[in-house]
Amino acid sequence: MNIIIHLNINFNIFLKEYEKKYFKGIYKASIRKELNIPESDKLKKNGTFERGLYYAVENNLNYIKISIQTMLWEKASGEKIYISIFPSFVIKYNKVSTGLIEFISTNVRKDESVFKYIDDAGNLLECEDILIKSCDKVDKAIACRKFTALLNSKYTETFNSILCPINFVEYMELTLRFKDVFILLKTAKICAETMILFGGSLSCLNELFKFLK
Repeated sequence: MNIIIHLNINFNIFLKEYEKKYFKGIYKASIRKELNIPESDKLKKNGTFERGLYYAVENNLNYIKISIQTMLWEKASGEKIYISIFPSFVIKYNKVSTGLIEFISTNVRKDESVFKYIDDAGNLLECEDILIKSCDKVDKAIACRKFTALLNSKYTETFNSILCPINFVEYMELTLRFKDVFILLKTAKICAETMILFGGSLSCLNELFKFLK
């Protein structure tokens, strides 16, 4: 089972910010509330595991290993459930930050190399496959689970008006490699501006939709 917590950090000083804010941002009371864990059940931290993460600062590729907190929920019946607590900019099974996925999805066109937009000065990758696969997983999840339609429905329900961030002709003419991420972000931006969402970034949307549960 996974929990996603919101985390704003300065990626220029990633590790220092992460260690300082991530662990302090984990509150048992919030987790109990989200998962409906009664006070009679035990909930405790039970270690961490490492995750490698690619991210970008000023369009330059970086890589770092971060710790992900795990917790044990032990029910009164004795059943044990293990919980992983991810920061919002980390997507389960992906090694690429939401910020980098967002940048690639809104810039890279079909048949273009990611390295046209991202500088791998440290030679961290032999090819773009990891970056593309991570973007592709999110793009497919958005299309399959119809996240954009859910936001559209919420907007219509709230304002009794149809939300149209891009028309059909513009959509068909898009040459971006990951159209569904791009359209979701455009929709989310409008929803954030109208206070339906608290933020329109892919990180904020990951909290809401948990792209890869």
